[in-house]
Amino acid sequence: MIQRIQTVYLFLASAIIFSMFLSPLVEMVDPSGQYYFFDLAGIYEGVGETAMKIESVLPLRFLLVVTASLSLLTIFLYKRRILQIRICIFNLMLLIGFYALFLFYYYHTKNRLDAAGYFKITVIFPVIAVILVFLATRGIRRDEMLVRSYDRIR
Repeated sequence: MIQRIQTVYLFLASAIIFSMFLSPLVEMVDPSGQYYFFDLAGIYEGVGETAMKIESVLPLRFLLVVTASLSLLTIFLYKRRILQIRICIFNLMLLIGFYALFLFYYYHTKNRLDAAGYFKITVIFPVIAVILVFLATRGIRRDEMLVRSYDRIR
């Protein structure tokens, strides 16, 4: 289980996704100079302790928790490679869905507030997770093909 490279890929994908909870995704400033920030707890107006939540992004948080949990769960299903492949493909679809929902929230809020948005480095973490989960899927497929080739030899 641990010696397989796909385990490392899945663990790194999960760690990257969980690290997204630590910093904001987008900072926005409207023409009057009001500051907004968008993280996985919500969209806030203001800075520091005076920040007031103006919109909830609970579905985004839920999607990220599910994708990170699926990555960790997939590691422990190493004896069921076909199921691992299916879960990884489902995980890829959820990560793409996360981006679609994130862009919806971003543009909806940006247009409503008439603000200019500045993306943080955290926004590319799901892209890195997609690449890692894709590489893990390829590694799992390679293992499955290797096991099937041994069955043909007997």
